[in-house]
Amino acid sequence: PASAPAASRAAAPVAAAGERIPLRGLRGAVADKLSRSRTEIPDATCWVDADATELMAARRAMNTAGGPKISLLALLARICAHALDRFPELNSTVDTAAREIVRLPAVHLGFAAQTPRGLVVPVVRDAGTRTAESLTEEFARLTESARQGTLTPADLTGGTFTLNNYGVFGVDGSTPIINHPEAAMLGVGRIIPKPWVHQGELAVRQVVQLSLTFDHRVCDGGTAGGFLRYVADCVEQPAVLLRTV
Repeated sequence: PASAPAASRAAAPVAAAGERIPLRGLRGAVADKLSRSRTEIPDATCWVDADATELMAARRAMNTAGGPKISLLALLARICAHALDRFPELNSTVDTAAREIVRLPAVHLGFAAQTPRGLVVPVVRDAGTRTAESLTEEFARLTESARQGTLTPADLTGGTFTLNNYGVFGVDGSTPIINHPEAAMLGVGRIIPKPWVHQGELAVRQVVQLSLTFDHRVCDGGTAGGFLRYVADCVEQPAVLLRTV
């Protein structure tokens, strides 16, 4: 008689039922980049709540003084650029083949932008040397290009650090994946009224959660914490920026 099939013989794989969406085009490119980031980068995240009331007041004062309006993203970008000047370890990349950390001389600031075609990260060149007005204009230009699908390859490459304002989606916090081959990303949650101890008394203040996801190969937690604390101090007391630039 014919022998029975071996019990160890693997059954033919059964295709899962459901809608199938090909991972190609922009979505495929994003998937590949995120997978590479998680495979190569040993990331860690730290976060802090900050009182953004004074930063919001400073922005209102700027925008009531006349001239072009200044965006909140531009002010956060200015803070990031100065923080990176103080903590250059985070404006870097890792050359895995050479086993070297490469500290980069200029801040080219990427920012996450959601579009009908998916998530893109346009890059503001030389963000560290731009004024708040120039940053506002460039963020607006790149955001509109992203929505229209007219970003060029140059607009999407060469970033050294990413600013991710996920608060626009109504969430407080996140642990985002680093934009490979960068070494860090600052996340900004929604700014909402919360009870807060201010000058020794309970008050309602505009509070935001800030998070820093960083490549643990380029620095340790003390450096990452110092960067995030400096950013939070500037958010809470914008005059800190004037004192330390």
